[in-house]
Parts: sequence; C-alpha cells; structure tokens
Amino acid sequence: MKWIRLQERRLLPLRDVGMASQATLAMIAASFNVTETFVLTGIAYRHALAGAKTLADARRALEKYDFSADAPSFTRLVESIGPDIMERCSPVVPRAWSWFDPATFDTAEIFRGLAELQDGIRESWLQLLDIQTIQRARDAGVTEAEYLSTASMAVLVQRAELHPGLSGRAWSPNASLGELNAMVQCTLGAGDGEAAAWEWTVSTTGEVLRRPTPSPADERPIIQSARLAVLLGDRTAMPCTLNWIWDGQELTFLSALPAPAHVGARTFSRRSLARLIPRPLGPMASDIVVELLHDLLQGTGALLLGNRTPPVPPDVARVFDGFVYIDLTFARYLLDHTGLPPGALDDVLLQQTTASIRLPAKSLIRLPRASRAAVAVRLAVPRLQRWISDNSTRLTELDGAHVETLTGDETQANLQQLLTFMRPLVLNLLLLLVSSSFRADDLKRALAHRGIQDRFVEALQAASDTAGLDPWTHLDRIAARVSDDTARLAAEAIAKGDSEQALRTLCTDVTVERDLEAFMRAFSFFRTSIVDVGSPTLQERSDLLPVALLRARETGAATRVEAARDPLAWLDSLPGGGDARLRKRYQAMIRTSAVTEKAWFYVAKSLSRARMLLLHAGNLLVERGRLDRRDDVLLLKREELAQDGDLRAIVAERAALVQSNMAATAPKVIIVE
Repeated sequence: MKWIRLQERRLLPLRDVGMASQATLAMIAASFNVTETFVLTGIAYRHALAGAKTLADARRALEKYDFSADAPSFTRLVESIGPDIMERCSPVVPRAWSWFDPATFDTAEIFRGLAELQDGIRESWLQLLDIQTIQRARDAGVTEAEYLSTASMAVLVQRAELHPGLSGRAWSPNASLGELNAMVQCTLGAGDGEAAAWEWTVSTTGEVLRRPTPSPADERPIIQSARLAVLLGDRTAMPCTLNWIWDGQELTFLSALPAPAHVGARTFSRRSLARLIPRPLGPMASDIVVELLHDLLQGTGALLLGNRTPPVPPDVARVFDGFVYIDLTFARYLLDHTGLPPGALDDVLLQQTTASIRLPAKSLIRLPRASRAAVAVRLAVPRLQRWISDNSTRLTELDGAHVETLTGDETQANLQQLLTFMRPLVLNLLLLLVSSSFRADDLKRALAHRGIQDRFVEALQAASDTAGLDPWTHLDRIAARVSDDTARLAAEAIAKGDSEQALRTLCTDVTVERDLEAFMRAFSFFRTSIVDVGSPTLQERSDLLPVALLRARETGAATRVEAARDPLAWLDSLPGGGDARLRKRYQAMIRTSAVTEKAWFYVAKSLSRARMLLLHAGNLLVERGRLDRRDDVLLLKREELAQDGDLRAIVAERAALVQSNMAATAPKVIIVE
C-alpha cells in the first residue's frame, strides 16, 4: 500500500481518491493553506477485497486483512505526521449515484500509533458495507455485484491538532437548498460536540449578514473561511463544506467535501465560457449564443452517439443576468457517454488562457464508447478542411453579399439560414479544440522526454501563429514596427479622446500606414468580442484600431512576433530540437493550430455577418417607427423581431436591465431544481 502526499500532486490527476480527497486537492490547487495531507487510494481497499464475490465475503476479507506486509509504509507515515493522526473517509463512487450521501462518512477520528491507525482504516473500509448504505443501493437499483465492483474507500490522514484555538466548518452557498449565502460554524477547541457552537451567515462578497450574540471579537477566520468556501464552490461547480482550525494567527484547512445537489437538480456554469464571454451580453447576443450552444450539444451527440443520443433539454443553455450558463449536469453526462472526458468542455474552451492542458490522449482510448469519439477527434482537421471546400461559395458570400435590399422577412430568413449554416462549423471547432488539447499533451510529453518541458508554454505560443487568420497576430506584426516616440504621441492623442489624430500619428510611418490599410480591408469584420453580436466591427468603429494597436504593443507584440517568425527554426534552437519524435509532435500541433485558427476565423466572420443582418433589421424597424435607433434591435430577442406594434417600451425596459447587469457580479455556478 502506498501513501500519496496530496501537496506533491496538486497539478496532477489522481484516480480512486474519492470525493473528500478531490475536494481537498482542489483547495491545494487553489493555494489554500491546507495542512499536510496523505491519502491511501481506493486501490488498497480493492486489494483487500480481492476475490470477494458477495457482501459477506467482502466483510470477512476486510475483517481478516493483515496489514503486516504494509508495515514499512505505515511506519514511515507515523514517523512523518504521528504519533496522533487524524483520519477521514473519502468514498470513491460514481457521480451518477445521487442516492449516495457522502456526508454520512464525514467524521474525523483520531488514532495514536500504528496499530490504532490500521484498525481505524479497517473500520473505515467496513463503513462502506454497512447495512443502511447497502439498502440505499438496493433501493436505487444497484445490484450487490455492481456495488462491490464499483465502490471503494480511500482514506485521508493528517497530523492531529489536539488543542486548536478555534475549529470550524464553512458551507458554500447551496441554491438547491435555498441557501444563497455562505454559512460558518465554529467552536472553541477541537469541536467535540460539548462546546457551544457559534454560527454566522456571510454573503458571497464577505459581508457578515448574521452573527451570534455574544460573538468572538476576532471574525477574521469567519469571513476568510466563508469567502474561500464560495471560491471552492465556484471552482468545483458544486456546493461544498470546508473544515478548518484557527490558532489566533493563521487559518489552516483540514479537508473539504462536496455536497451534491438534490436528485433532479441541475448545475449551470458560466466558467467554460469565461474567455469568450467575459462580460454580460445583450438580449439578442445571448439569444444567439444560447441557440448555438444548444445546437452544438445536439450535434455532438448525433455525431458521436447516433440514434443513442439522449434528448437535449431545450434550456441546456440559459441566461442569468446577461451571462450565458451551460447545463453542466447534462454536458458532462453527454461528454462522458460519447467517450470524451466529462470536463472536456471547460478544458478546451479555456485552454487558450492556461498552460495546464488536462486531456491526455491515453485517457480517450481507455473510456467506453471511445472509438467513435477517437475517430472524430483524430479526423477533426480533414473534417473542417472538407467543410471549407464544400462551402467555399457560402463562405465567399460572407464578404461580398449586401443586405441593404433585403425586406424584413428576408432578413430574418437570412439570419436563420446563417445560424443553421454555422452548426457544423461550431461542432468542428469543438472537435478541433479537443484535438488541440491532445496534440498539446503529446507535445508536452515529447518535450519532457528531452528534458525541456519548461519550454512548453513557449512552444504553444510559437506554434499558434500558423494560418495567418488571427487578427491579433497581424496587429502584433504592425505594432512591433511602431517606434517608442510614435506610440507615446498616439497614446497622448487617445488620452485626449482624439482617435483620428492617434491614427494619423501611427501612419506617419509609410510601412505602418500601408499595413493598417491592408488590415482594415482584410479584417473589417473584426470585433474585440467574437461571440457578442453587440460588439461593433472595425468597419463601424475605426477609432478602436489605434487603441487595439497600442494595447498589442504594450502586451509584448515584439516578443510574440519574434517567437512566431519561424516556428521550426525556434524548435531547432532548442537542445534536442532535432529529435524526430519531438519534431513530429510539434508539426502535428502546428497543423492542428492552423486549422483551428481557420475555424475561429469563419466563426468570427459569420457572427459579424449576423450583426450586419440585425442592424439592417433595426434600420427597417426605425423606418416603420417601431424603434428610435437601429442599435436598439440588439436589446430585443429574435422572436420579437416578428412582432407587430411598437417595440420601444420593451427596449426601454431592457436598456435599464442591461445597465444593471453590467454593474452586477454574477455567480459562476447556479444550481436549479
């Protein structure tokens, strides 16, 4: 049996460690101050059960298990954190077992010395086979054989603090129980149940809403533990509880435990969309994103599951306070059944802002139903290339077709046709992002094989500029040519609100002027927020160009341009860069990045086209006296475009709501019964 120190595995996935261990590991990964923690995985439990066919066999095997063969590892553990050791259970069960209540196992025991610890672990293992738990499994339709082959028990151990100043527990908000604020309880000492407990209610922003009377003078641990409970709940996408102690100076966390929502509750998250939608959207923009996300999940199921696709809920994507949330419960269920990692949606959509890609290719081939998903991901590059070839005429029309002659009905029909046209494009983009994650993992391992894994982020950056279709890449190249004096004068003009003067200043260099003109022709559709049709294009707001150019310069354009000048030459400059395996992985990453960039390019152009159609619809409504300004159409929902009558009252009400959303802070996770 092997004890694993969680602090050493903060960035690595761990299997068979259970709910409490995963939540505690999430605290460590978030840089919480967690006491040194060791875990004995569920593999040890399975080893002890080897050969057991029935529940009676399993109980006998655990009762008679001999720990003598494991004495060395236990001895080292006791020497490290003993002699008094705190032990907690960490059940390892599928997420789908909503009937399983982990809170019944959330009791810490303190043991002294080796023999007591081993007996305590045996008792923890036997808890998994108690009569009440087995009966709940039977009531849920889980057979005895399925339970024995699926469930296991991991164990967490820590140094026991016998005399802490305060000990407490913090609960994150739990919408399924109607709790929108954090709760904190604490007692003096170790909290053995005899001491009086104090209780607080704390808002998500750290404001104390309710406190006990009398109250301890120092509320620092209360507020801090409440805010960190909220943070952990957001990170894990489910309510959780945190156990902590306070010595008067430092707050130390012991463990955490997720609190699954009620059966039938659905978890909606906006975390995976945080990069694409960092700010609240207007009604029209969110309406379009919701439709595209619904179609994306429907298309993913149809492609990878065929006629076994589960029905996609009509509200699989919803809008709360201007932010779009995805039904994480359904998305994870769907991805798991298609053979993709359940957390793939978060990973692939956030990968462009984090270097910790977590989709190892070997995980795909181990999962059931993986063959169809593996083929789709492997063929993602030729799949998009074929789609581009088959739709070359339609893609050309995104640039050339004018909308001024369309009637209202024709405009709405064109918009619907455009969104339908985008469905396979968005699906291809998702597959390409998954493929990019696998390629990145392959590259990371190849770099590690040569001992240069510290160059991984640099390798991703060097490989990213490959298709020449990313507007920011071209802005980088132009910005790198702007001199310090010119940039200073342009910034002064912008500070005075004179964007035209800033642009004239930047264009005093003939090369920069020529490149900016070419950029405007090629990327007139460019918007700073790709998925927000409410965001203006460069064609509408050319005054944004000098601001974007100076921003690119200030954030390291010259460095990025130099790294991307010749990606293969960059590889050759590394020690071991000529390794055949490394070059193969790097070139595969470049190819996938190039095609992924094309997909983003056409998504951006398509949504800019959608914006043109919507603004034309706004012009028509202004002409009919139903709106005051064409941009007001973005405050409507799509179905309202077909309504008769005056729309100005709706717009006035929505405008106030949108302003309120802009000033509000929306939660990352919402649980709906």
